Amino acid sequence: MNVPFQTTLVTIDLDDKYLTRYDRTYPNLKYLTNNVILLYVLESSIFNKDDERNELIAQKNTQLNELASGIQKSTGLNVKAVIQTGKPAEEILKATTSYNINLIGMSTHTHSDENHTLKNALGSTTNHVVRESKVPVFTFNSNVVLNKIIKILLPLDMTMETRQKVTNAIQLAKSLHATIAIVSVLQPGKSKDIKDQLKKQLMQVKEFIEQAEIPCTTELIESEKIGVKSITNSILNFGDEEHADLIMVMTQQESRLAEFFVGSAAQTILRLSRIPVLSIIPKNLGFVIVGA
Repeated sequence: MNVPFQTTLVTIDLDDKYLTRYDRTYPNLKYLTNNVILLYVLESSIFNKDDERNELIAQKNTQLNELASGIQKSTGLNVKAVIQTGKPAEEILKATTSYNINLIGMSTHTHSDENHTLKNALGSTTNHVVRESKVPVFTFNSNVVLNKIIKILLPLDMTMETRQKVTNAIQLAKSLHATIAIVSVLQPGKSKDIKDQLKKQLMQVKEFIEQAEIPCTTELIESEKIGVKSITNSILNFGDEEHADLIMVMTQQESRLAEFFVGSAAQTILRLSRIPVLSIIPKNLGFVIVGA
């Protein structure tokens, strides 16, 4: 089976009281990868004595191996359990090199919010990994059933997007046999000429994607208010309406876009999205297509 990522590093919190929720997400890994490194990081600062350290590591190792075995049985994937000690974000990033990782998978916790009842609670570890990772990072809400990815939502700022970024989405869509839904948000106060130009550019991108034999739709949304919150809410609401299975955002952009995709708007998408988010580096999506 062709998959977009050869080896995926999945981080796990064995102390998470909602650990059983992962049963609804792991079976879908088979659409993304062939091999899984299941990583649990014990913070070294919690140890007082060596015997306590060894006893806890042995306990967690048994627990992690049982989980890995269950995932392997349910998915047919090759799953390896790994325990490291240190600072979680640093160990996760080190492991991407040690195990030749192409994708990092991280679950987010949830709590209520006035607009989105399944708001993600992103910690410092997730933010650190998304910001520093050299490979794509797949973040998903552990309270939501993870579907097979058949529709990718690609938010674009048409004043700066390049052919290379769209090509990244095409690569992923081809591997997953998915469609692409492009959305761009026009803030209040823009002239009719700018609106017409954006529509024209959207159609050009749509034609480019369809030339690659990927079904594609485009939508230009006019937000009611100016600002990051209005932009992100427009994107997320559109994603819900379109029943998108994945939102793709860029973690490194040209200077004018860096603030949008790396700063507060990207964090808002990660925090509020009920849809899994793939954060990628435009220059290197990290694909290793198997069996092509």
